[in-house]
Amino acid sequence: MYQIALITHIVGITLMAGTTLVEYLLTRHFWKLYASDRSRATATNEDGFNFHLIVNIGIILLILSGVTMLVITQGVFAKQIWFQIKIGLIVIIAINGSAFGRKQDAKLKRLIALEKLNFLQNDPRGHENRKDDLMKVKSRLDLFYVSQLIMFLTIFTLSVFKFN
Repeated sequence: MYQIALITHIVGITLMAGTTLVEYLLTRHFWKLYASDRSRATATNEDGFNFHLIVNIGIILLILSGVTMLVITQGVFAKQIWFQIKIGLIVIIAINGSAFGRKQDAKLKRLIALEKLNFLQNDPRGHENRKDDLMKVKSRLDLFYVSQLIMFLTIFTLSVFKFN
């Protein structure tokens, strides 16, 4: 039973980290495309897949399997420093993703919708303000994804080496 929970745990964290990496790469691709062809970039962004669903599935698998392993081992790992740091990082990742990442993603989608609407209406008003807002969102999303990926890498490292 422990091995099944461990495999499920690894799948959960891999879904979360892998999806975050894919989102980051797609976001970088969007910004490159946006610099050269805004209309194509906005169309591409609209067709996006809901990656949050995959991350949520990963979180559920991670929590359920983690609790299962804690019960099976009678909480042996809970007393170890590497485990406590890992739990803290997972909580930070979840909060950061929900509170910051999704908020920035929603802002990006709203700004792109405004840009598309003004483009269709041939209305250039507010373009400079939107450009500044877009660059702020871009830098915040870059910071978000890099920090999330660093935390995932730290979790993987702690889980492998189990520093104490």
